Amino acid sequence: MSILRKRVKAQPVWPRLVGVVAAGVLGAAVLSACGSPSANEGAAQDITAGIAAQAAGQYASATQYYQKALAISPKDAVALYNLGDVEQLQNLDSAAETHYQAALAIDPNFISAMYNLATVEATSAPDTAKALYLQVIKLSPKDADAHFNLGYVLISLGQRKAGLSE
Repeated sequence: MSILRKRVKAQPVWPRLVGVVAAGVLGAAVLSACGSPSANEGAAQDITAGIAAQAAGQYASATQYYQKALAISPKDAVALYNLGDVEQLQNLDSAAETHYQAALAIDPNFISAMYNLATVEATSAPDTAKALYLQVIKLSPKDADAHFNLGYVLISLGQRKAGLSE
C-alpha cells in the first residue's frame, strides 16, 4: 500500500472553461480593449502558463511562471499550491510543504493543498497527516483517495482496524 498523490489542479474558473490556448487569446483581447492588465489578470495568466508548462513536464518553466504570479499577487493561494505541487513532483518536499502551508494560511479550506500536504507528511509526521486527511474528509466526505490514504496512515500508527475500515 502507498500514499496516493492528488493531481487535481485548483485553477481559476475561466481557464477551465475555455482551455489554455483560448484563455490566452481571450486574455489578449481583454487586455487590448482595456489598455493594461490588472494584477489579478496578470497573475492568472502566469498561473495558466505555469499549469501548461507543468503538464508538459517543464518544471523549471512552471516554477518561474508560478513565482512570477506570486511576485504580482503574493497571497494567491492557487499559485502557492501549484508551486508546491511542482516542487513535490521534483521530490522537493520541504519546499512543497512550505508552499502548501502558505496556501492554507490564505485559504484554510483549500482541499487540494490540505491533501497534498498530508501526502508529504504521511511518513515523517503521520499524526499531522491523519489530522489533515480527517479535515479533507470533513470537507469532502466522499473523497475516496483521502479515505484510502487515511487508512494507510492509521495502519502505520498501529490503528489497523480503523485503517482497514477506511
